[in-house]
Amino acid sequence: MRRSLPSKAQIPADPEPMSVIIAAKNEAHNLPALLTSLAQLEPIDEDFEIIIVNDHSTDESLDILRNWEGQFGIRVIDFQDKIEDYVGKKAAIQKGIEAAKHDILVFTDADCQVPPGWLREISRVMLPDLDYILGYTTIYRSAGDADLSLNNFERSIYYALGAAGIGWKKPITSVACNMVYRKSLFEMSGGFEGISHIPSGDDDLLLIKMMPHIRKAIYNPSPAMQVDCFEGKDLKKRYNKNIRRASKFKHHPPHVKALSAFTFIYFAVFYAALIRLFAGAGDILLLSMIMSKFLLELHLSQSHLAMVKKTHIGILYFPQIFVFPLQFIFYAIRGTLGKYQWK
Repeated sequence: MRRSLPSKAQIPADPEPMSVIIAAKNEAHNLPALLTSLAQLEPIDEDFEIIIVNDHSTDESLDILRNWEGQFGIRVIDFQDKIEDYVGKKAAIQKGIEAAKHDILVFTDADCQVPPGWLREISRVMLPDLDYILGYTTIYRSAGDADLSLNNFERSIYYALGAAGIGWKKPITSVACNMVYRKSLFEMSGGFEGISHIPSGDDDLLLIKMMPHIRKAIYNPSPAMQVDCFEGKDLKKRYNKNIRRASKFKHHPPHVKALSAFTFIYFAVFYAALIRLFAGAGDILLLSMIMSKFLLELHLSQSHLAMVKKTHIGILYFPQIFVFPLQFIFYAIRGTLGKYQWK
């Protein structure tokens, strides 16, 4: 994981201009907060533009965007067409990429809010030979909620895995709401060709496609680059999102499939060990193995949470060790069946 971190000593001598790309579909309730955060971005030395693609919205999203167009570098693209074989938001992202004037592409989602130093921090670490950056995000249900949630503890583990995958050039996962890559890299890799028909995957599956062409990729956990995302309180939406993510299993490369299969077995054995222990059939060796597992996982999770300055979330490890394996096993099975709803 630490192999993927940016160097603290190096700063680009000649910063490059950037294009921020955001796809928005029926996000009228989230756009005001997003746009306000974009308006509060700290000035940077290089040029930048913000491209927001209205993706077939049927609410007031386009009206809200039109009111902001031309301010703070914002450009609005009203996308009402279709691109053959493109499913989900990839078509809107493709339109944004085609319209981008600059090589460095910065991505977030319409239900997110960016910190004031977001672009400044990206510029600080974006060396000439750097092609990809993964940034950290925190999930909230609504404004005013605390970040202390099982969802955020779980995400921190996925980010640690994502960072490790980047460090070893064997991508495991990525997150679309806070990432950076070069337009030239996207085009060299064939863009969304081959994955455009998959409802999701504009982050992890794309990274897997791009990795053979990437000179250098990093994970930047700096709070200056951390994005806040607001997913709402709709449990059905969250349920379908988890199924959508799990359904990508068949499209992943062998090393990700092997890791997923190992994790599935690992959790199943863990539950079997707990049942055996509580049934009174366990022994000191079994108890020692379970305790060693707890201590090692807690240490590893806290190491990553320290990087993102959120060690307080580590207290959720204890309920999560019982909840997450069951959730993982359920969605691993449910995801293979597909059939989910998504906007």
